[in-house]
Amino acid sequence: MTLNVASVLSDAWAMAKRDRELLIGVGGGLILVPEIAQAMFVTAPPPLPASGSDTVALQAWIEAVTIWSRQNDLLLLGLSLVSVFGALVLFLLYADRDRPHVASALSSAIGLLPRYVLLALSVTFPVNIATLLLLIPGLYLKGRLMPIGPLFVAERPIGVVAAWRRSFALTRGHGLVLLALAAVPLLGGDLLAMPFQMLGTAMDGAPMANPIVAALLDIGVGLGRTLGVIAAILIEVALYRRLSSGT
Repeated sequence: MTLNVASVLSDAWAMAKRDRELLIGVGGGLILVPEIAQAMFVTAPPPLPASGSDTVALQAWIEAVTIWSRQNDLLLLGLSLVSVFGALVLFLLYADRDRPHVASALSSAIGLLPRYVLLALSVTFPVNIATLLLLIPGLYLKGRLMPIGPLFVAERPIGVVAAWRRSFALTRGHGLVLLALAAVPLLGGDLLAMPFQMLGTAMDGAPMANPIVAALLDIGVGLGRTLGVIAAILIEVALYRRLSSGT
């Protein structure tokens, strides 16, 4: 089967236009708010050293990251849980066979959250590590796992290992195409947030900088990231529907 990427993107865009109010309500409360809070209250992690062969710089970076993690881990954990819960609610609204209303999706998401968190961790860690080491393998793995969220909901009960196998089975033969597709929402969200981040960095400590301007910039960063997350969810749902139906 040839995967029509244009049709997947078209399906995702159609859902976004049709369900604009739903996405604003659910995404705004459960994804946008945590993203804004993270932009406002969590400092950026220390940047990687310029040279990976400089052991002194690498050790200093590890120590800096350890301190940063101690200062931010509880807040990041709480905000991440809310965002993951929001993503799960959206997957339930779009992929659950019973087509629940928002209230039913919220209720179902509470019971499914522990297993979904385990699934999300099983995807996030290897994808992030692969991306840090080499970008292309990370995006390839992300692409092969793109249907895993909606299939976890649509084909439940299903375990983590079975979900991985099912996702790889659905995406067999489409690895390179999905590598590129995985980059669309990821880079799109970062690109939307980047101007606000750059402006905030340029204004940091400047006489004209003030709390209101800083808050507006943080809101811009959070909004850009949120759009990327919601775009990823809709693309994953559209992709799963086409792969599972063979169209």
